[in-house]
Amino acid sequence: MYCQDESRFGMFTRNGKGLTAQGVKPVCTFQQVFKAIWLFGAYSPFIGDHFELELSHCNSANFQAFLNEFSKENTEEFKLIILDNGVFHKEKHSLFQTI
Repeated sequence: MYCQDESRFGMFTRNGKGLTAQGVKPVCTFQQVFKAIWLFGAYSPFIGDHFELELSHCNSANFQAFLNEFSKENTEEFKLIILDNGVFHKEKHSLFQTI
């Protein structure tokens, strides 16, 4: 049995605030950029086994790619995955079955 979840990790280039005297606007260029990566993971609390995959976006296509790669690990093992209520988990064209 595995518990699956995904998280976004990233970094802002600048959040728009700077330290200046009161009434003085900061003199700097502003560029709002957020570079991120999504980490999909499945973890077994019973045996300590885990599988992680880094992907660029969090959507149904990447979730399906995660499931495809996860199914290639320990092919002799029957995998039961507990999911949260993510919208992309409920995609009608997914290749996995829900109970």
